[in-house]
Parts: sequence; structure tokens; C-alpha cells
Amino acid sequence: MDKLKKQTKRVILFGIDGAGTFFEQAETPNIDRIFKEGAVSNRTLTELPSISAECWGSMLHGVDCTMHGLTNSIAGSVPYPSDSPYPSVFRVIREAMPDAKLASFCDWRSVNKGIIEEGLGVYKYNAKDYDLIEPAIEYINENDFTLLYFQFDSVDGKGHRFGYGSAEHLEMITVNDGYIGRIVDAVEKRGWLSDTLILVEADHGGTPNNGEGGSHGGSTDAEKYVCFYAAGSNVCKTHLTNMRVRDTSPAILHALGIRQPDGWTGHVPEGLFADGMDEIPKTEKSCDIPPRTADVPMEENGKYLTAFADLDPVLYLPMEADGPFPEGTKRHGKLYFVDGIRGQGIRLEDGYLSMPCPSLTDGFSLICWVRPDASLKRGIIAGIGASVRNEDPEPVFCLSVGSDTVLLEEKGISAKPACPVKAAVPVNTAGKWIFLALTVDITNRKLTVWVDFDRVSVWDLPRDMRLPKDAGLFIGWEEADLSCCLAAVLDDFCICRKALDSADIKRFKEYYHR
Repeated sequence: MDKLKKQTKRVILFGIDGAGTFFEQAETPNIDRIFKEGAVSNRTLTELPSISAECWGSMLHGVDCTMHGLTNSIAGSVPYPSDSPYPSVFRVIREAMPDAKLASFCDWRSVNKGIIEEGLGVYKYNAKDYDLIEPAIEYINENDFTLLYFQFDSVDGKGHRFGYGSAEHLEMITVNDGYIGRIVDAVEKRGWLSDTLILVEADHGGTPNNGEGGSHGGSTDAEKYVCFYAAGSNVCKTHLTNMRVRDTSPAILHALGIRQPDGWTGHVPEGLFADGMDEIPKTEKSCDIPPRTADVPMEENGKYLTAFADLDPVLYLPMEADGPFPEGTKRHGKLYFVDGIRGQGIRLEDGYLSMPCPSLTDGFSLICWVRPDASLKRGIIAGIGASVRNEDPEPVFCLSVGSDTVLLEEKGISAKPACPVKAAVPVNTAGKWIFLALTVDITNRKLTVWVDFDRVSVWDLPRDMRLPKDAGLFIGWEEADLSCCLAAVLDDFCICRKALDSADIKRFKEYYHR
């Protein structure tokens, strides 16, 4: 990368996961002090879906999330390609400044594992955010750094548990404000404040407590807008408008006098710096965010139940943020409401749902839409039955999906050795919405799988197989196998007591294509 006239020696980027624009409601004495004469945006647009990997990825790689392709699952398991045309700001700085000191202190390990490239000589430190501060101060005391990045995760955790904007969530923002103050004080003691750019930004916001905590991933204002703060010798005292999270890395490079890569779609925010943007070439503006699917009102979900009433639907989950979920449903981990096949769907890679299962002793059918990530090796859409951790387990059906396979398993029969039905259907599912239906016909001893409205496989069920009377339903992963998390979006999940036939599947196809 070409090097321009150097304007700033150091940059510190504080990333506060899940803080959204809630800084404005919290007590933040350090932010108020540090950025009193700086630039502020309280309406910076993040990525959609408003999920951590997509948002941190865009913040650090200068492009929209469809270009860097990061998801929470990918970032947690696969290193970011070192030859990507969309390099991180760390890689761009390293190529322009081979001797630069670069460091990343993160609570969420996936940033250091799969968002910042390997092999760049970046000092990476992972710990809970309250355990990052002392090591970071020690690093500052020993290194004249060029870029120092923090990712604090505890604010997001409080949002998921208590709701975004709750007292607990706001209190944790205040705690994080204290972390920021301590780091900036350490930099000031080194005499570096005059030539250091300090940035604070959230990756996304979240929704209020709906009785089971908050969520994010959707496009409500509370989820998609975040605050951005900047202070430094070249920063204007101003209120920024029309800023996106992906503009953060271009701003960092501008401050350091480094040209941004041609592939980046972010821009230096207009009005941020006193010297303007004339020295640094601008790329063409990226296209607008593709239109979202229309919000589906609850009366539309009622039409679904009316259309298929004769199939005896005993459980229907439209996966909308306003519910409904049946009594006894428990949400485990982090769940995100994002674009679905109609209206909203639910992203389950960091959590799962558990609930009582309706009685299915005479057979059942399961219908759903799913869009798996490309990185998904195997994730359980639904596990039906008593947990296999029980001393005398009942049969457990598991329907799983990968990027190239749909897998069905029947995991055992009471009082007899397991005689499993286990078969895989090769299907290219990565990044695509697919329609799945599973039919368990006890009367005719048949088990059928349908993919995209076509019957792809039929198997014979064991003669002595029976279904449990009191079963549990696990959506996202089955309780006994927590490794099989579902890195995918799920929508219109339904269980009915009729064993579907070809005519029924045709009706579903007509319903979704009307």
C-alpha cells in the first residue's frame, strides 16, 4: 500500500459489543471527558444482519458483510484468508509499515481467531474484558504502538440476558467506560495524547427484554444504529452524519496517512478530520443495502395455520420477534432475529431453544425453512424425544443439516439395543434457503425426507420402534450433543400430526410461491 504524509502516530479503537446507541442513556464520565471536543455520531449504521462477526468484520475490513463473508461460526472456526482482496486494517498497516507495533485485546476470541489475519505479527491477547486492562497497560508501557484494538463483550452479554437498554445493560456500559478511562490515562502518562487518535464504537445494539432477555440481528433502529466517538489533534468538533461502521477502517488509515485498498467500500466520514479527504483517493460508493423481505404481520401467520389446519399442526413457530413461543420454552445462549423466508427468521448458531414436545405417538411431520452457512459441517435443526442423558432414554429423532448434506438419525429404542436409522441426503445447501420436511409414518413404518418440495429419500422404520409420550424438543442443537450447533437461519418451523404425502407438500409449495 502507498504511504502518504503521516498525520497521526497512533490509533486506539475501543469496540464495545452490543452497546448500540445506549451510551447516551448510560453514565459515561470518561467518554464525556475524552470526546468533549471531538466528533460524535449517534446514528452510525452497522451491517445487516446486525450480528457480531458481520459487524466487527466490516469495521475492521472496510467493506460490507456480503463481501468479507464472515459469520460468527466462520470467525470462530476458520482463519481469515491472508490473501483476501478485502484485508483487515491490520494487514494494510503491516504492508505499509513493516515495523509497526499492532495489538488486539479481545474478550470474544473469534475476533483474534478468524477476523484478524494470522501471520501479521499482531500481538493478540484473549481474556474476559475486565482481565484485559492490566495486560494492555503493561503493553502500552513497553511498546510505542501504531494500532491498539479492544473488543469488550460484557455489555452484549447483559443485553442478551436482561434486555438492551435495561439497568443492567446500561450499568455495564458505565463499567466499560471505566476501562476506556484507564487505558487513555496510561497513554496520557506516556505523553502520547497529542498525536493519538482515539475511537470508541459499538458493533450493534439490541432489543428490549421481551420476558426472556434481548436479541439482535434485525433492522430495528435499536439494533442497526450505533454510536461512534473520535478524538485527536486532527479531529473536528462535529456531529457526523451518513456514517457506516465500515467507514471506521478508512478513517484509521487516513489518520495514519495510508491509502486504503481499492477493494474497500468504506469511506472516510465527511467532516471527521480538519484536513478533509482530498489526499486519499475515494472508491466508488457501494450499492445500497438490498431490500429486506417485507415484515410479516401476525395475521399472515394466522393464514398459515388456517391453510394447513387439516394437517393438525400442533406447533407452529413463525420465528418473529413478537412470538409466539409455547409455554415452557427456554432460550439458551444468544439468539438473533434476522431476515427470514417471510418476515423474520431466527439465527441459532450461538444458542438454541428447548420446549415441551406435543404428543407424537402416532407419527408426525416436521416442516421448516433453513439457510445454512457455508462453513457448517453439521448442525441439528431439531432433536425430538427425551434427552439421551436419561438412564432409560426414549427414541430421539435428529434432523441435521450441513453445507452439502441433510442428515436424519433415529437414536435408539427403549429396552432394546439401538437400531438406528441414519442416512444422509447430498444437497448443496450453503447460503441458500431450503425447504425441509420430515415425515414419520408409524402406521406404514415409513420415514420420508423432502428437500425443496421434492421427495428425496424413503426409509423403512424398525418394526418395534415407538415414539415417546412425553418428549422434549430441541431446536438449534440436541441437548446431548452440544457440538452440533446450527450455524444457520431457521424460519416457519411447524410440527403436525399427519404424515404428509405428495399432495400436502404441493400445497406448501403453492403457499410459498403465491
